[in-house]
Amino acid sequence: MNYSLVKVDSFQVNNFTRVSIRDYSQKENIYLGYSEVEDDLLEISESGEIIKRVNKKGDGPGKYGNWNPIGLAFGPNGERIVELPFQVISYDPNYEITHSHRVLSPLPIRTNTPLGKTPYFVSNDTTHLLVGPSNYLTASHLIRNQEGKDTLKNFYQLNLFTGETKTVVPYEPTSVYEQTENVYNGVMGKTFFIDQEANELVVAQELDPEILVYQLPEFTLKNTIPINYSEFLTYSPVPIGAPFDDPQAINLARLSGRNRKLINLGNGFILLQYFTGVTESEFENRNSEENPYSAVQDASEQRILIFKDGKQLAVELPGIAGALVTALNDNKLLVQEPANTEIEEEFTKFTIYQLQTN
Repeated sequence: MNYSLVKVDSFQVNNFTRVSIRDYSQKENIYLGYSEVEDDLLEISESGEIIKRVNKKGDGPGKYGNWNPIGLAFGPNGERIVELPFQVISYDPNYEITHSHRVLSPLPIRTNTPLGKTPYFVSNDTTHLLVGPSNYLTASHLIRNQEGKDTLKNFYQLNLFTGETKTVVPYEPTSVYEQTENVYNGVMGKTFFIDQEANELVVAQELDPEILVYQLPEFTLKNTIPINYSEFLTYSPVPIGAPFDDPQAINLARLSGRNRKLINLGNGFILLQYFTGVTESEFENRNSEENPYSAVQDASEQRILIFKDGKQLAVELPGIAGALVTALNDNKLLVQEPANTEIEEEFTKFTIYQLQTN
């Protein structure tokens, strides 16, 4: 059976500044997004119309201070979750605060727009969030010693009702990160989602050739899914404390292959986008033609793998230009198109792809 990702729809959001979409509500049929510079929380219709604009940044009652959100998501019961570097807030649909908790964080993150969506699961009528900076950033930003090496130990489970937090899910003993005392600068991140129906946390570390499936709420390892790549070029790790301008550390961060995005399409389908990695000579050649050249963002060096019911299918799809955002209904996928770097655009374009068989 042949699979393909087919472009089936598109829309644009008209706004003075760039807009990021981070989540989609299948119950309300709306997107949750954010406008850069204006720092507004946005609710957006399926046709791209901004139907609600709320600003909560700044000082004063109901405001969350001067940090920008790092995570943005729909929660249960119509809640809107805003994750800040040191705080998590849930709002009702009218943007009145329902819960607010401080979060201990090893790293303050300054960002123009939310980096991802904050996942949650419900157990015993209690909502738990997975929060923390290494949800969105490579853990090498956090590493100063051996203790900081374990990226998932900085993966905090937060009880939305009580504010209690605890660390969950260390690296598995088979992880490439556990096979060395050195670190993989720039490629110690992860991509993951929570499958609400199966009550599972599904994780892919950037460099590990397997997908890990944990049963919730215990976070016990349920099974692993091997990943087969057509091409996956990696570089050697560097000692803990190596300077960021170390040539090998630079190569790791900008040239090494990595798992980039897991998407749960539903109906047993999972997509994994990965970056193949490039050689130093390939990078130098392309950088001379397109300076600055970002290999990790190059669609020609991206691949998309398909998994069905826990097994990889014998098909590898080419990359898609833009950022894979989130799954929609009916095996569809939302992609944010790249901005035009040569002119200022007062709109942001999005494309919807559908996984189809032929």
